[in-house]
Amino acid sequence: MSTLSENMGRKFVYTVETKPPHGPDLSEFMEKIEVYKRLSNKIHGVNVVDNLASRLFMSSLSSSILLKQNGVEPVMQLVCRDRNVLAMESDLIGAAAFGIQNVLVLTGDHPKSGSSDHRNVRPVYELDSTSLIKVVSLMNSGVEINGKPLNKPTEFFVGGAVSPGVKPLEPEVLKLKRKIAAGARFFQTQVVFQESVMERFLNLSDRMVGDVRGKIILGLIPVSSEKTINFLNKLPGIKVPPEISSRIKSAKDPVEEGAQITLELVDKAKSMGLAGAHIMPVSGVKALERIFNEL
Repeated sequence: MSTLSENMGRKFVYTVETKPPHGPDLSEFMEKIEVYKRLSNKIHGVNVVDNLASRLFMSSLSSSILLKQNGVEPVMQLVCRDRNVLAMESDLIGAAAFGIQNVLVLTGDHPKSGSSDHRNVRPVYELDSTSLIKVVSLMNSGVEINGKPLNKPTEFFVGGAVSPGVKPLEPEVLKLKRKIAAGARFFQTQVVFQESVMERFLNLSDRMVGDVRGKIILGLIPVSSEKTINFLNKLPGIKVPPEISSRIKSAKDPVEEGAQITLELVDKAKSMGLAGAHIMPVSGVKALERIFNEL
């Protein structure tokens, strides 16, 4: 049983997000791993992005293995964009063989998206995220997608993503329902800054699915600059409220102010009965240390 699965439902969990290196030099990534090790008594998983935003990084699988070998619990991302079913099943067997138990399944940003640095590559998308969650569930039962038995079942704690701020909201809740039926055990949200946005999503989920609060890990970004705020406001389903923008703009130490805002949002997540918080430190791991030193 993974640390994340063991603690969800028993305490408020914390996960963080990390980008693997852009090349074979591991020195900077190892420095980040040392930070995660220092925070290991508070962090229940480090989410390793899988070619985030269609940009090239070291694979999530190899990065997750490196984390595991250094005593840090990984959450391996697996996106549908880059691999066919055979390749994804192969990566999952590799992850299981190296003791990786947490897997976050995502569709993956299209290479034609504005953030991509490989805009001419051909995407795969043989499966959508719900179908891939079902494949992971099958492997947990000891079989691959074609029904052939594995030599041993996998033991993945599999999760998916949700976007509480999208409109219309009903299709997003229906996707949540389908992912639960496929075997998803936890959900990480897109970044949310407003309690009202999350409450609206939860209230609709209560009516259409049932109580899902104990499965939801709230996505948070400690903003520390106008540039980051402007970028986030361009993304679908995300809105940085004017009051947060004002606090960052007027702050003597924007990184510290962003950390304090994140701590306030963590308190709101707890008050809503959510399972945990997923913190994505766009300004670097030093912001993480500021936040977790106060948690």
